[in-house]
Amino acid sequence: MKKSLLVLPVLLSFALTACTGTEVTSNPDNKPAASKGQEAPPKEEGARAKIGDTITLDSGEDGLKLEVTVVKVVPSAKPKDEFNVPEPGHRFAAVQIRLKNVGSTTYDDSPGNGAQLIDDEDQQYGEGLNEIALGASIGTSVKLAPGSSRKGYLVFSVPKKVKPTKFQFTLDSGFGPQAGEWLLK
Repeated sequence: MKKSLLVLPVLLSFALTACTGTEVTSNPDNKPAASKGQEAPPKEEGARAKIGDTITLDSGEDGLKLEVTVVKVVPSAKPKDEFNVPEPGHRFAAVQIRLKNVGSTTYDDSPGNGAQLIDDEDQQYGEGLNEIALGASIGTSVKLAPGSSRKGYLVFSVPKKVKPTKFQFTLDSGFGPQAGEWLLK
């Protein structure tokens, strides 16, 4: 009985540590002004990231930090070929992202593992391994040295009638301490 009482605090400690959760941020980074020497005006308090905005996300790994930019959204993307088609009643929606490693360690992950597309009914869809005619996917295995960047599409199969409204991205295959969220309007 005494051993089980000693083990209980340790188990509770592990349970509380595992439940720390992920912080979701939709605050875009400030962008530098086009003119040399001038700073961009700060983003409004409570401003929500949208297409074209960058959010810098921290990883659970020391020294790993990425700037993530939603470059483009294609609500209805054509498949790359006749073998790569959505299931009946669905269509492909694609989000083009740019990842830039602004940390001090190498990023080595599958970006699609941490990507979610959210529709107008608050349902979410994970990235599929599909190819579209518009351009290259970002890939299933991305390695970025500090200072390097990569751009490509993440493809989602969604019901034809839904409207994608948000995109979320989390480092560490979806288990990172921060998730960025962009409005797709």
